[in-house]
Amino acid sequence: MALSKDQIASRYGTALFGFAQDQDCLEQLHREVAVLLTVLQENPDFLNMLSDPVLDKDEKRHVLDSVIGQFSTEMQGFLRLLLEYKRFDAVIDILQNFNSHYDRLKKIAHGKAISAVKLSDEQLQKVSQAYADKYGLQELQLTNEVKPEILGGLILQVGDRRIDGSIQTKLEQIRTQLTAK
Repeated sequence: MALSKDQIASRYGTALFGFAQDQDCLEQLHREVAVLLTVLQENPDFLNMLSDPVLDKDEKRHVLDSVIGQFSTEMQGFLRLLLEYKRFDAVIDILQNFNSHYDRLKKIAHGKAISAVKLSDEQLQKVSQAYADKYGLQELQLTNEVKPEILGGLILQVGDRRIDGSIQTKLEQIRTQLTAK
């Protein structure tokens, strides 16, 4: 039975994470994963070429070797392994899975702050720090999404937790209470 892309990402991402911990190169591989994700997402043709089942494996290996020289031997070996086992089509998901393990270990979360107007970097940092302190995180990396329809206040979406302090929601709650009576 063939593995799904999620299963492949989980198995290989977990294996890379465990290997990085065992080899004491977790921070180095984390930095390299960030670079790789950026490069692969910006160059889908390169990814498609290395995933193409029609192309010769030796040609793919030659192309891969020509561009991975700046990475650690651990990362080079891992990328060659993905190519060898025909898993390169899942490399982005695998690297994202690795990042999930890293974030869990380091107590880092990612989220979105939705506001009616753009928040300054300082405001975003204060919200991030307050949330991280309250929920025992080392760091919360927030992006700001502007939605004027919420009128004011803030909606925080971190993982499956949503904290809605928007004026729009408060007005809807008041309306519901008034119409219920």
